[in-house]
Amino acid sequence: MRRPAGFSAILLLAAAAAAAPSPAADSPDRPAGRLRTITVSGEGEASGAPDVAVTTLGAEAVARKVGPAVADANARMRAVLDAVKRSGVAGKDIRTTDFSIDFEQNPPPRAEPEAGGRPAGNYRVRNTVQLTIRDLSRASEVLDAAIGAGANAVSGISFTIENPAPLRAKAREAAVADARARAEALARASGVSVGPVVSISEGGSGPVPRPMVARMAMDSAAPPIESGELTERVQIEVVYEIVQREP
Repeated sequence: MRRPAGFSAILLLAAAAAAAPSPAADSPDRPAGRLRTITVSGEGEASGAPDVAVTTLGAEAVARKVGPAVADANARMRAVLDAVKRSGVAGKDIRTTDFSIDFEQNPPPRAEPEAGGRPAGNYRVRNTVQLTIRDLSRASEVLDAAIGAGANAVSGISFTIENPAPLRAKAREAAVADARARAEALARASGVSVGPVVSISEGGSGPVPRPMVARMAMDSAAPPIESGELTERVQIEVVYEIVQREP
C-alpha cells in the first residue's frame, strides 16, 4: 500500500507531541494533574456623602360626595406642585406614584337602615407624588413649602448617591486587598505561599440604606434634615493557587 507524501513526518510529529511532558507535570510547585488552591472571602467598604434626596408627598381630601373630594385633592396637589417647583425641584424630578378614590363607610347604626337605603360614609381621594431633590441644601425648604401649600401626607425621605460607581470602586479595591491579606495569613500558617488568582467573583453590593424621616407631623415647619453618610459595601470570593514557599 502506497502512503501519501509527508505521512511519515506527520507520524513523527504526533509521537513527539504525545511524549512531551505537560507544563503542569513538570512544575515543581504542584503535583501533576492537580491544582492546589485556597479560597477566601474579602469585604470592603467606602463611605461618602449623599447628593440626592427622595421623598413622597401626598394630598388627601375627604367629602361625602366624590366630586367635591376629587376637586379638593386636585386643588391641594396643584398648589403643592407649584410650591415645590418654586423651591427648585425640576418637573422631570416629580413623578405621580398614586391616585386613588376610596369609599369609607361609617360604622353601622344600632337600628338597621331601611331596605334600599344608601350606606352613610365619605369618599377619600389621595394623590401622591415622588420628588427627587438634587440640591440637599434646600431639602428642608422644599418640604416646608410643600406642607405649607397643603401636602397633608409625607411618607418619608431617603438619601442616595446619584453615581455610586467611584465609591463602589473604592470598596471593591478594599475587598480585594482584604481577600489577599486573608489568603496570605492562611498560607503562612500552612507553610505555603499564595500564587496567582485562579478565579474571583463578586457577591452582593450596594449602599447601606439610611431612611431619615419615617413620618412627619404636619404642624412642623421647616423640618431639620440631616443626610449623614452612605456606606458602599462589596463582598468578593477569590480562589488563589497555592505554591511552595521559597526556602
